[in-house]
Amino acid sequence: MLLIIEGMDRCGKSTLVEQLRKNYFTSPTTIVHHSSSPPKVEDPNEWELDHYRSLFMVSKNLVNKYNFDIIFDRFHLGAAVYGEKYRGANSTPVYELDYRHLSGYKNAALILLTDKPSNISARDDGDSLESNVEEYRQTARAFDHAFAASSARHKLNIHIERNGGFENTYPSVVEFLDMAKEEMQ
Repeated sequence: MLLIIEGMDRCGKSTLVEQLRKNYFTSPTTIVHHSSSPPKVEDPNEWELDHYRSLFMVSKNLVNKYNFDIIFDRFHLGAAVYGEKYRGANSTPVYELDYRHLSGYKNAALILLTDKPSNISARDDGDSLESNVEEYRQTARAFDHAFAASSARHKLNIHIERNGGFENTYPSVVEFLDMAKEEMQ
């Protein structure tokens, strides 16, 4: 399975990935990739598209041919949101990439973790890109839009507070993944 976990800083993505690695994906073929900002290159937007295009192709091959389970801790939708917000990048090519690689691809699942902007702001350790609640609100709306625009067949949007707190995230995700895996058979 190719699993993409998206969301803003301090929503629990990395914590969820660790829980899934330890308790759900027990196969030694699980790979976790944490994406980051593009390096200092002449055209960071083009570099980013090439980067995600390559990762999509390699990961789909590993999933389809070798039954790997691959988890991406923030991936292309984060690039669409933050690239547009901080570099003025056009997000359309990212959505085209999403469509090309996820539309009709049954072995992929997408999870978006969100929360109230004030809750996220309260958890900020100073390393987040946002600096106030309004910026968190804008970024949250952008992630909601990116999630809705994704062509992934299996999608789950978990709002942490509405789901009863982060302690309920893992059980909700496991239930979703179990159902998605049945459909992937």
